[in-house]
Amino acid sequence: MTAEDWARLIEQLGNIPGGAAKAEPDFFGHLLRDELAPTTSEWDFEGWFLKDGRVLSLRLHDSMAGLRLFVVDPEQEHYITQTDDALLSTARAGGISPLLLMLLAIATGQVDDNKRLKLHADKVDAAAKDLMLMSVCRLCG
Repeated sequence: MTAEDWARLIEQLGNIPGGAAKAEPDFFGHLLRDELAPTTSEWDFEGWFLKDGRVLSLRLHDSMAGLRLFVVDPEQEHYITQTDDALLSTARAGGISPLLLMLLAIATGQVDDNKRLKLHADKVDAAAKDLMLMSVCRLCG
């Protein structure tokens, strides 16, 4: 995805009531613990601590530019997908969570996760799709 694609998603987040600032608590809040996510890797950039004890972790790519998304449970970590640096720079410029943008991009199909998010965190996947419907879908939002 290009910086313009990410910027378009940020703009579309503005379509939901309360804007992008309300997206995380309104769509994902019921899934998240009200505490900081534990560190799962030296490459962690942003993480959400899920109520089921797992962590949704957005990590800097350890060998090249970009970010990778993982679902980390006590026994193992599950790779979901990755993207380039345009996500991070655009999210910073827009004051938006890169993890939130990644989830929205997966839900819209702009970032292919090969259905791994649904496989390893189905409730997060469903919440991301609800967010997509409210922010991107012109018929719903």
